[in-house]
Amino acid sequence: MSVSVGAFAENTDSYKASNGKTYQIGDTIKLGRGSAPNGNFLYLQMGGWGMMASARTDGKNDFTMPSSYSGLNVILKKIKQQKFKGAIKTIFVVGGGNITNYNLIIEDAIASCEIVDCKEKVQKVEMVNQNSKLDEIKKLKGLLDSGAITKEEFEAEKKKLLEK
Repeated sequence: MSVSVGAFAENTDSYKASNGKTYQIGDTIKLGRGSAPNGNFLYLQMGGWGMMASARTDGKNDFTMPSSYSGLNVILKKIKQQKFKGAIKTIFVVGGGNITNYNLIIEDAIASCEIVDCKEKVQKVEMVNQNSKLDEIKKLKGLLDSGAITKEEFEAEKKKLLEK
């Protein structure tokens, strides 16, 4: 994908995120919890006409979504990139089943667990898998030490576990 000189890059139909997941138009994304101290979402923001309709004349706009959105599903409608102060942010335009769309700043939402498929949970799953392998190897070692299995059987089973 090439980045244009203007404020926006070309839209795309898919995006490989830092959590290892590839998102495509039409995917369902489950929201986690808002990361603001009061539980509101920082990286899920009102977009589309709803943002314009709720804009305040005093400039004190807050388009972030309330904590009541926790656990809801949103549908990915558009993937766009926005250049902001030299950085490129990937923004998902998502719909929640009502009349307006929302902007989900996906990498920030992943980093803060505002979506369920966040980095913290991916790391925990990897850690659990590693611990499970180690536990299984310890059990095999116990069987080897007790004479229940041979050294060759131990090595073969250990190799299978480590290749998983």
